[in-house]
Amino acid sequence: MTARPVHTLLALLVTALLATSTLAEDGRQQNWYQVELLIVAHTSPGAPRSEQWDALPRLQYPDAVRFLLDPQRLQANLERTADALHSRVDKRGKQLIQLRGQEADGAAADLPAAAAVDTPAPAPEVTAAPGAEVAAAEDAAAPRLPTPFVLLPAQAREFRGKAAYMERNGPYRILFHEVWWQPVGSARTALPIVLDRSGDDQAYPALQGTIRLHRSRFLHVDTRLWLNTNGDYLPGTWRMPAPPLAPASLELIAAPVLPTQPTAPEAPIGYDPQWDAASGLLDAPEPESAPAYPYRHAVLLQQQRRMRSNEVHYIDHPLLGLVIKLTPLDADALYSANYDQAILELITGPERPAEAAGSPAGA
Repeated sequence: MTARPVHTLLALLVTALLATSTLAEDGRQQNWYQVELLIVAHTSPGAPRSEQWDALPRLQYPDAVRFLLDPQRLQANLERTADALHSRVDKRGKQLIQLRGQEADGAAADLPAAAAVDTPAPAPEVTAAPGAEVAAAEDAAAPRLPTPFVLLPAQAREFRGKAAYMERNGPYRILFHEVWWQPVGSARTALPIVLDRSGDDQAYPALQGTIRLHRSRFLHVDTRLWLNTNGDYLPGTWRMPAPPLAPASLELIAAPVLPTQPTAPEAPIGYDPQWDAASGLLDAPEPESAPAYPYRHAVLLQQQRRMRSNEVHYIDHPLLGLVIKLTPLDADALYSANYDQAILELITGPERPAEAAGSPAGA
């Protein structure tokens, strides 16, 4: 057997110990959890009349929110977008679809790569310092955190059988049931998670609102959810104003029009520029009206609850029931996860591989 120098063996041992320590520390600092959330509506006829509800509840979405990533929706958004060039997701989970450029005659034109993805110009070559190649190789081989907030398949739902039983045998209707992985940090950095897609669909679902998960000594869940109802418990024909729609989780980024004629055509003799201004005012399209609110009233569920990991917690309400469980994830589970592999290109864009390492986890 070939003998290795002592300093080489020592270096390998130190490197292995540092890698193990970093992996454990990384998993400990991130505090990642699997989150399963089930929300049901109580459909008993007497439930809406069990309390006196606030006639005008304060219904709003925070200015800063984040979105859950539905792989099927991300793919469908890209496929049904005409002239889509590529897709990526920002740090709050909003899907950004870059559109191809349009020439003046309406033909599609690919943008230059720099304009399409906004990548910086390559830096001039410099001589690497001693050991730089080894450090770069170690960084390249470092384990990758999975993309957070990606909805997992239905098979991952622990409550799946119980939810089906509740809906089949009791006065319950399932409004939301999903599982995802995410880091849970302090209350200062935690963003509310939007549970509905009304801002994209331009339609009012039965359930709207957000939840927020954060951690101090204990885990905490804050709910700001509301159930849209037919308001049969209200007197007369009064109905509340329509609540807000959720922020949009999809943005189309239009490319600038690429002109084919650099110079404008000459104006006809006797042309007055004011004619165009008057014509523009007459032909201006009417602003789009908000979608009709098909309900009469909304009932707000706003609560804060302290939780422990690995325990099922239930938040009760006369009209809604919320079941939630947070299961801690260790470093081995995080670094072996591959549930996001099929949609990495949709999340990071074709030329942004550096953002794949858990980049959408930003608070």
